[in-house]
Formats: sequence, structure tokens, C-alpha cells
Amino acid sequence: MGKHAATMQLLEIAQEVLREAYPQTVRQVFYQLVSRQVLENSEKAYKRVSHLLSEGRQDGEVAWERIEDRNRRPRPVAMWDDPADFAQQVTPQYRRDVWQLQPAYLECWLEKDALSGIVEDVIRPYGVTLCVGKGYDGWSSIHWAAERYTRREARGQPVTVLYLGDFDPSGEDMVRSLRERLSALGACPTIRKVALTREQLETYRLPPNRTKSTDSRRAAFVAQHGDETAELDALPVAVLRTLLRTEIEAGMDLNALDELRRQEHDEREDLAALFARGA
Repeated sequence: MGKHAATMQLLEIAQEVLREAYPQTVRQVFYQLVSRQVLENSEKAYKRVSHLLSEGRQDGEVAWERIEDRNRRPRPVAMWDDPADFAQQVTPQYRRDVWQLQPAYLECWLEKDALSGIVEDVIRPYGVTLCVGKGYDGWSSIHWAAERYTRREARGQPVTVLYLGDFDPSGEDMVRSLRERLSALGACPTIRKVALTREQLETYRLPPNRTKSTDSRRAAFVAQHGDETAELDALPVAVLRTLLRTEIEAGMDLNALDELRRQEHDEREDLAALFARGA
């Protein structure tokens, strides 16, 4: 039995969302549909989109690579056919330490692993480390981060953390928690929330949610920001990429980065020649 006309129309709009940027999670696609006023912001509508994209992939109407599920990725062991295959694979991966020539040090912290693929694509060329929190970070990750930051600060490199998280009571409080716990361990980086903010919710007309009455952080959040919240997933991918790229480039010496990349290119060629001689 064929799909109803309404279902086909919804699938076409979802395909349009995925053509603009991919891979995306099901939740990201859902929020883009809500932003376009195609669907209401409800759990029932989300389940409809999830079912639609699941069927679409199985039917061949949605390419599998356009939807990602970061929580269920295989973790293969790196192996090679022979030494020549190893050399061919690893040579392009050679990178110089970007931060040797930079006046400051940047890291990116992300609240949601579901968006890590998109964020990694932006920050990898700049050599920025990504830390995925999945909510409030445990003390172990805070400890190791504090050690990284105090080492940088001792070298005269100020540290900035670019933070990405939801705009809601917990999302705002995580920034405070991160700052205070790092400080307790002797690290005092600048922590800047790149997204999501109240201003971005309004500027990009993101589909709002409401704070939960049972949330213990609700009162303080509402007093400062009002009752509307939004998830980071709702921000269009292109906007998220631009915001993050802009923040990174504002915090780096781009001339030094270009010079390092030229050195890196030459050294990569030398490494390839060395492997070739040993083959």
C-alpha cells in the first residue's frame, strides 16, 4: 500500500532538511520540521518523524548515511593489510601541534553526544579538542581538564572553553557547575556559551518548550530568562557550524595556523617519501 499524500509531503520536506546538511539525528530533523511549522512540538509528532525516517531508510527513499545515531556506533579495531597499507593510511593523518604557535588555547565542550559528529567536522581542522559531557560531567573528567588547563596557563597560554548545550535550567546550570568545579581544582578558564542562548532562540525562531515544574533549578532560570526553553538540536546545522567556526577563528592566530599547515604539508610529503624508501 502506498503512502498517504500527507506522509509523502512530510517525507519530501524532511528530505529537503537533510539535503541542506547531513548527517543529522532524527531529533534534529524533527526540530527543523517544527521550526518550519510543518509539525507541532510534541512527543507524538516526534514519534511520527522517527517512524517516517525509519521506513524511508528501509525503503531506500532516505539514504542511510544521512541519519546518524551516535549512541550505537561500532568501535572497530584499527588493522592493516601490510606495512605498505599502514604507511598509506597513516601518512595523511600526520598533524603538527597547532597550539605550539598559538597565544591562547581553546577547547570545545558539548552537552550532547548526538551532535558530536557535526561539531567534530568544524573543529578538527583547527586542532580543537572536543569533550562530550552527556549532562553534568563526573569529577574524573573535570580533574583531567583542570590538569590540561593549569599546564597551559603555566606556559602563559590563557584557556577558553567554548560550551554548547541546551537553553534550559540544566543547560545553563552546567556552565556554572563546570566553572566552579574547575576553579576548585585550580583551573580558571574563560567559559563562553556559544549556543544555545536566549537571543538565539528568538533570532532563529526555534521551537520553544516550557520549563518543567518539577525542575529544582526552574525558579532561578525563569527569574533570569523567562519560561521558554529550547534544545541545542533545534538550531539549524549551518547556523551551529557558523557560530562555532566564528568563535574559534576569533580566538586563534590564523596567520600562525596557516604557517603551521604549510610546514605540516611539507613534513607529510617527507614522511611519505621515507615510507616509500623503506618499502
